[in-house]
Amino acid sequence: MKMKSLLVAMSAAALLTACGGGDDTPATSATAATPAQIPNTATAAGYSLSVFAKAPSSTAKPDSIVQYNNTVFIGYQMAGDVKDGSVPSLTNTVVQYDLSGNVLKSYTVPGHIDGLLARTDTNTLWAMSNEDANPKLTIINLATGAQKTYQATVNPTAHGGGFDDMQLLNGVVYASASNPTTPGTAAPTVVSLSLNATGTTFDVTPVLAGNAQATDITPSVGGATNPNFNKPVTLALTDPDSETIDASGNLVLDSQADGKLVFISNPGPSQTVSVLTLTLFNDKDGPVTPVDDTRWVPAAGPTGKTFMLFTDASNTTYRVDASFKQGDAYSAGQGQVMQLDTKTGHLTPVVTSVGSASALQDPHGILFVAQ
Repeated sequence: MKMKSLLVAMSAAALLTACGGGDDTPATSATAATPAQIPNTATAAGYSLSVFAKAPSSTAKPDSIVQYNNTVFIGYQMAGDVKDGSVPSLTNTVVQYDLSGNVLKSYTVPGHIDGLLARTDTNTLWAMSNEDANPKLTIINLATGAQKTYQATVNPTAHGGGFDDMQLLNGVVYASASNPTTPGTAAPTVVSLSLNATGTTFDVTPVLAGNAQATDITPSVGGATNPNFNKPVTLALTDPDSETIDASGNLVLDSQADGKLVFISNPGPSQTVSVLTLTLFNDKDGPVTPVDDTRWVPAAGPTGKTFMLFTDASNTTYRVDASFKQGDAYSAGQGQVMQLDTKTGHLTPVVTSVGSASALQDPHGILFVAQ
């Protein structure tokens, strides 16, 4: 863990008693720190932490996590992986688990794996590799186990990097265009993706430029009213990373190093775009905070119970149990998991690491499972 991340995480643990949170009302009160079951961690009141699954090896780092029916897929990167496709022999592993964390199957995919997309409409798992350059898309038929890998039709890509996360919205696959060589320019940060008729490559179409116009929905900055609140601004996105779909059905891009979430309503020619800046605790006292995954709590399943899973660079995927409220949002990053107030951009830690032997090193992927 980087020292800055560790200090932030330790500060978060110490200040849990002072944290608010939530979209309007937190799912549970975060007024007191609760000893967690995992050493060197702390949870806000009403949240409990346990281990869901350990990595298949000590050098395997869990990253993306998705649900497929009553199973979960986790993509494992290897420590020291190159991310640009320059080592053709490099492979990573995707493991399928049941909802109790028992291993069901494992798959080997080429390259440094990043985004996963589980498609119940086609009974396939899409795995995107090489986020920095020379991207590859591997599609696994979950009925037969057959795999096919596609290259980008145009490579080098228009933005110069690779592709990372993927989301399916209204029948269209959208991917984040990661590691741009000229960040903050007209090069795409989000693309739509389709398989080429050749059967060997995939095509992309730009959806959002790095310097697109957006409405700034961050109400305050540095403790004062944001002069650009609800006004158009020009984006300067440098680090397109993960994607998600919010409770309103918008496509959401995380520009990680910029500490911003970009909301794309009705992606396409008539889309509207807004941007929210993220800060730890509040905009007056907390710094702009980079995050990885952000996820919204879905409607409860038939059992009425919803739990969270998140992956961490400590070779572990954790489970969080709480009275999660539909529509609330949570983000992972900087050694902790935080509840996000989507009206202000303020992040409230609910699970964090404490001490020098921190259990949480770098939370990445988040998944809510509605049982």
